[in-house]
Amino acid sequence: MEVLDTSKKSKEESIELLKKELSEHPFLYLTGPQGGGKTSLSIMMANENVGAIYEGRARAAQPVIMIRRDLLERMEKEIVERRKLPIFDGDEPVYVDVTMLDKLNYIIESVFDLMELGEEKLYTEMEQLVAPIGVVPRNLEVIADEDTLVRRRLERHMDASRRLEELLQKEKQFGIKSNLLGIQGAKVMDIIGREGVGKYEEGQFSRTIEDFDRLIPTKDMNLGQCLLKIVEISNEERKESGFLVLHSKDGTQKIISDLVVGKQENSMIGVTLLEIYVGYRQNRSMYQTYKGGLDGRVEVIHSFTPKLQEAVGMKQMMGLNLDYFTQEDKAVAAGLLSEADSSAAERFGITVTVVDTDGKIESSDPERVEELDRLMYEAFQEFKANEGQDT
Repeated sequence: MEVLDTSKKSKEESIELLKKELSEHPFLYLTGPQGGGKTSLSIMMANENVGAIYEGRARAAQPVIMIRRDLLERMEKEIVERRKLPIFDGDEPVYVDVTMLDKLNYIIESVFDLMELGEEKLYTEMEQLVAPIGVVPRNLEVIADEDTLVRRRLERHMDASRRLEELLQKEKQFGIKSNLLGIQGAKVMDIIGREGVGKYEEGQFSRTIEDFDRLIPTKDMNLGQCLLKIVEISNEERKESGFLVLHSKDGTQKIISDLVVGKQENSMIGVTLLEIYVGYRQNRSMYQTYKGGLDGRVEVIHSFTPKLQEAVGMKQMMGLNLDYFTQEDKAVAAGLLSEADSSAAERFGITVTVVDTDGKIESSDPERVEELDRLMYEAFQEFKANEGQDT
């Protein structure tokens, strides 16, 4: 595997390098973190020499597959199997010829997307598929430094529509095949005709900062002040908010994200924070398949929203038997840390901490609670002292 660091090269240099790779290797397999530039560069270099641009669609930071036109044309003609259909012509079964390109699409959509078997399995399956015609997929890892990755993830929604429109236009202009249904921040409106680009609808999560009501810079805030702020937002605005903390191996703690405020009471704050600021790659099953290069343990701190508190309070006041409720209901009623929080902590290898409107704290790391209580108390005392000076 070779590495392309796009933070050390201009877009033009990166595109020329990929064009050279495609001229030498007709099957490119691009992997790497979100914000590296895999999709953007592929779209920009698409021309008459590119036959197909495919992505795994099951998760963020999916790999990108580029196939040179001459290889694509060969794959469209190469028969790899005769598949028996569940229908009969009289007493005889009906078979259909499966081309190498048909099989590739099946591998991407089933082996990778549906069964979630991961990038290595996807590469192995593709390698075995094209081996009979003497082709070896070329694996390139597209990376960038951490600051560049975060900046790109924060800004990716700004030109998502333009990039997606460019892809659709090039598909028609050059006859390029593609399975992309969207770029984080924009989606194809007419999937069948592959026409029209629009925003994600209300209630859908685009995994961009458009999912947030606003960002509050944390540069001049300490951990205690951030905790007080999310309590304030929860009480006054009835919105979920949160931020990330990095626990380094030497024992130091550092806030590594803005304080983000959700658009609604219960939003995907934690997941989107991890994807944007750290680069976690998440699949539908919530299992971690990629983690950014941060050295240390990540902690998600988010608010326990009024809507959940009202649900818990109502059950307690009514004295209802929890046997009548779902597992998720029971997890909520049992405390601030939900089943989803606990599962995320275990599967992602992170700490998840929840703070309610009264400042009560629960964490997947019980030892963390006392420390955060102290930091929030100190921040509150400092706030009261400053308030007295102002008056």
